[in-house]
Amino acid sequence: MKMTGGGHVRALVMAGGGGQRMRLSGATHPKPLMPVRGVPLLERNLYALLAARIDDIVIAAPASPSKIGEFARGRGALLAKLAGAELRVIEEQSPLGTIGAAALAGEGARSLLVVNADNLTTLDLRAFVEEHEATGADMTMASHLHPMRLPYGELLLDGTRVLEYREKPTHRFRVCSAIYALCPRAIALLDGTRCDAPDLARRVIAAGGSVRAKDHDAPWIDVNDVEAVAAAERLVAEHEGAFDCWHPTPEVQVVGCVIVRGDEVLLEYRPPTARCYAAQWDTPGGHIAAGETPEQAIARELDEELGIRRAAIRPAARFDDLDLTSGRVFRHHVFHAEIDGGVAPRDGQTIAWHRRSHLTTRDDVGVAALRSLAALGAS
Repeated sequence: MKMTGGGHVRALVMAGGGGQRMRLSGATHPKPLMPVRGVPLLERNLYALLAARIDDIVIAAPASPSKIGEFARGRGALLAKLAGAELRVIEEQSPLGTIGAAALAGEGARSLLVVNADNLTTLDLRAFVEEHEATGADMTMASHLHPMRLPYGELLLDGTRVLEYREKPTHRFRVCSAIYALCPRAIALLDGTRCDAPDLARRVIAAGGSVRAKDHDAPWIDVNDVEAVAAAERLVAEHEGAFDCWHPTPEVQVVGCVIVRGDEVLLEYRPPTARCYAAQWDTPGGHIAAGETPEQAIARELDEELGIRRAAIRPAARFDDLDLTSGRVFRHHVFHAEIDGGVAPRDGQTIAWHRRSHLTTRDDVGVAALRSLAALGAS
């Protein structure tokens, strides 16, 4: 995101934490790579930054060897490149806290936007940084009212007289959303050693600087354990258009259908010579023709490709995906159908039934297919 007056905005994604709570809750993925409806948390944060038109992204990852660093340098960097952005990785040789890595990432930036890989939100990140710039603050932090339920009964007293006894009430507290914008003056107060965000705020205030809060009411969640992953999936499903349809003008609109028979799902293989989503198994479907609705398109595609005409077809999900083969953004309209009998290809395509429980461990199943399955809870 280019800014007037010289310099530019850089984004820093904090992905170097140990994720101890996530591991203790039974997770097998590093926290930044934990999938939420088929998409790793880190990738969802990258899409949010690309949607905000931020083209300079840094990911703070644990020191090598690290699956997080491998993902960032591989798929993450390719996603950024295809979207016209640049992504680089810095490694925390020792833990730098919740904001200490900003000292390594902020040089030369007019403003540094700091987000955490384990948070998801629909907050307008571009508007957040622009307001930070406009106010001239040294540090701006996003904040929101967050409900928290007490695990005990609350007593309201007048001296020793009980006025009211509330059983496990819910209160709303003003909390930090763990999203920050820093100017160079704030970054200069970091020295490359461990520092948490509250400590930096205190340093800025002690130095006579300005720390501001930007209130918002956008959906937000902190994903720290397996239970929170389930809550995040519900939140994304409730706000699908905001979380999953991240591109304002997707280049291609397509339909796909998750066709289920018992514990199996029907997939179509796209050969290495395919113009998009090459060398991977995908859901049957195709492009939406001019003047068609997604419902009309999927009915036509299933009839033309597989001879399926009478199946009950239901909408399942919508999402944007950056295809690594073509470098284009596709908006997928996903449907779901259950059938009892067999099907046969009508257009020479390769199709096969696959056990649903085995698909997430295979490298030849496309991201779009996995996202479609995850939207049904089928993965």
